Amino acid sequence: IFAVLSLTAFSQIKKIEVAKKEIVGKIAPGGAITLTMECYRYEDDTYLFRYLDTKFSKIEVWKDFKIKSTEDFNTLYSYLEEGFSKMPEEAMLLNIGDGYLILRFSKFLGGKVVKIAHSTSDSETAIVGYTNLYTVKQINKLFGKTK
Repeated sequence: IFAVLSLTAFSQIKKIEVAKKEIVGKIAPGGAITLTMECYRYEDDTYLFRYLDTKFSKIEVWKDFKIKSTEDFNTLYSYLEEGFSKMPEEAMLLNIGDGYLILRFSKFLGGKVVKIAHSTSDSETAIVGYTNLYTVKQINKLFGKTK
C-alpha cells in the first residue's frame, strides 16, 4: 500500500483539455500540398495564424502568431485592406500584444501583394519569420471573406 501511495503522490502527468478550434481560412496556392498559411479561431475568440516561414529556402519551418480577439482580427484585416488600397511605400508596423507584424505592400507581376514579417520587437532585427507574398484574393480567403 505504501508503494502505491508514494507513486500517486509524485505523479506529474495531468490530463489537459485541448481547446477546440475551427479553420477560418487557408492559403494553398497549388492545392493542399502547397499550404503556406492558415488561420484558426478558438472558442475564446483568439485567432492563431500558422505560416510556412520563407526566411530559409532549404528547410521547412512553421511559425505562428496569435490575435487575441475578434475585434483585433477585424482590425488586422482592415489594415491589410487599407494597405492594398493605398499601397504605402513604407512598411506598416502593427503591435499585436505579444509581438509585432510588419506589413510590406508591393506590386508583383502586375498585381498587389503583401509580405508579412512577424517580430518579437518593433525592430526589424528581431524578425521571427516571413510569409510568402500574398494577393488580395488570398488574404480574403485566409480571413474567410467572400469578396
